[in-house]
Amino acid sequence: MIEVIADNADYLPLMGYLAGKNAKRDPKIIFDLLKEKENNGENWIFLIDPYTHRYPGCWRCKAELVWKVADEWYIAMDVKSNLDPKSRTLRERMIKVANQIKWMPSFGLKRELDWLENMHDWLISKKNRYWGLALPIYECEDCKTFEIIGSESELKERSVSGWEQFQGKTPHKPYIDSVKISCSKCKKEISRILDVGNPWLDAGIVPFSTIKKNNQGEPLFTRDYKEWLKWFPVDFITESFPGQFKNWFYAMIAMSTVIEDKNPFKQVLGFATLVGEDGRPMHKSWGNSIAFHEGADDIGVDVMRWMYVRQNPAENLAFGYGTANEVRRRFYLLIWNIYKFYKSNAEIDKALFVDENPNIDKLSSLDQWVLMRLTQTVDEVKSSMLNFDAKSASVAIEKFVQDLSLWYIRRSRDRVGPTADVDDRANFYKTIQYIFSKFSIVLSPFMPFISEELFTDLTGEESVHLKSWPMIEINIDEDLIDDMHIVRKAVEVGHRVRKEAQIKVRQPLASVKISIPKTSPLQIESNFETYKKLIEAELNVKQVEFIEGMMEIETEYDLVLTPELSHEGKLRDLLRKIQNKRKKHGMTMSEKIKLVIPEAFKENEIFIREQVIADEISYGEELTVEKAD
Repeated sequence: MIEVIADNADYLPLMGYLAGKNAKRDPKIIFDLLKEKENNGENWIFLIDPYTHRYPGCWRCKAELVWKVADEWYIAMDVKSNLDPKSRTLRERMIKVANQIKWMPSFGLKRELDWLENMHDWLISKKNRYWGLALPIYECEDCKTFEIIGSESELKERSVSGWEQFQGKTPHKPYIDSVKISCSKCKKEISRILDVGNPWLDAGIVPFSTIKKNNQGEPLFTRDYKEWLKWFPVDFITESFPGQFKNWFYAMIAMSTVIEDKNPFKQVLGFATLVGEDGRPMHKSWGNSIAFHEGADDIGVDVMRWMYVRQNPAENLAFGYGTANEVRRRFYLLIWNIYKFYKSNAEIDKALFVDENPNIDKLSSLDQWVLMRLTQTVDEVKSSMLNFDAKSASVAIEKFVQDLSLWYIRRSRDRVGPTADVDDRANFYKTIQYIFSKFSIVLSPFMPFISEELFTDLTGEESVHLKSWPMIEINIDEDLIDDMHIVRKAVEVGHRVRKEAQIKVRQPLASVKISIPKTSPLQIESNFETYKKLIEAELNVKQVEFIEGMMEIETEYDLVLTPELSHEGKLRDLLRKIQNKRKKHGMTMSEKIKLVIPEAFKENEIFIREQVIADEISYGEELTVEKAD
């Protein structure tokens, strides 16, 4: 190829009347030349017409760039060894090495192989650069011989001048360029080429250059090769995959193939790009970029971390305050609310933390189920993390938090407080304390701050981050897990039917029939009454009947409202209004209150006192709630 412009885009002297003119300042100069040729009878063009197209520009200042032909240095990808005609090319060897690596996501291998199979020779030099790896290539301008120096000791041995100026300094510009060697062919004194190396050439040497004894001194690769082999290949690397298949991943594979003919790392996790919430790249000028310190202050670091953890690494992460608020609402605050429910009631009931494993045989089916779900979650998260799969770990954790909040805690609200059964209340506290003591450890690698707060507040121990991974020895009863899934599906259908009939859940109904498909029936017959009680409480019905169905779970309510059922519904409405007023006035659940309620609820006075911790009740037309004296 022939160079036609200089580095400043001026046409070179050999370009005739174009010489000295600037290709960027006079972009139409070639068009003018072609038109002139056409006017002179030389038909070089068919049509000159403007159109919109992509064009290179400086990423920082947006200035337009120009394409420029230049002589560079390359590593040949398809040349076999002259010493061994049967040898494989570097391309073939690298393809074999790439197949020895576990790629996550799995399409990473296909992308890497696509690059390896189609790339040209590897460009390793950079002209007009100062900072960078000084390529150890020495070229003789007379006989056109070039030589590569393999080490500092070889350079010292071959040097004919300048070693004293270089000795004791790093092998970078300008120090390295003081050393001259003798051409092995014509014996002329020659210098190193002016080019520096492509930065990825330097980055590819990481597995060989960074492993040191106590992270100090000379790399183990050159100091103690046998010890270095214990650490090679490395277990895991991670980097954003756009661009890295042809850059860092490629460079490390190339270096490792040449030096060891082996994969440099066992597995790689690639992830897509962080973009603005609008799906566009983040730019200050577009107003969709968020600096880290701003995000940390406004979003919170735990929520920010969870946004990354739960993201599918194969897809771009749309980062913004809207996404963060959704994560906070649907997950982060859910955890806090569960713990707040436990803590506020434990203070009222004086339930102290006891660090012991629950006796699962003495617990209710609901307690057994949630402990089994905890066990499943601990195992799933551990398995996922051993496979460097944070996304699957986050799915398991979020499902457990949903189960804990929307079913276990929801169905345990009547198990706390002064009116609850003493033994059942004690079992609830043992269960939820055990759950938080273990779950906070599971959560700690992902959300270190909330997990620390939960764990230390609950247990009084120094730190959750000093604990080992929990080992839970609870046998999982798959029948119970499946049964509870059916029960929850039944109440989901029941709630939908209530909503369609426009009957609030606070309004008790006489009964509901639940048809369960014979293809997936409830398994544990001894638990049927327990299941019915859970459904009765959740759907607010007096009686539940299971019947055999066909394909899907269905519910059928008795919608007749007796005076007693109607009054009970109004009573539930009253209790809700009392608690809302208590909350509005800033009173805690443990503070005693004074009430004024409608006289229609006089017969329920004792029940109301117990439910809302009322110290004094009087009667009037308007409901009032005040703090007791």
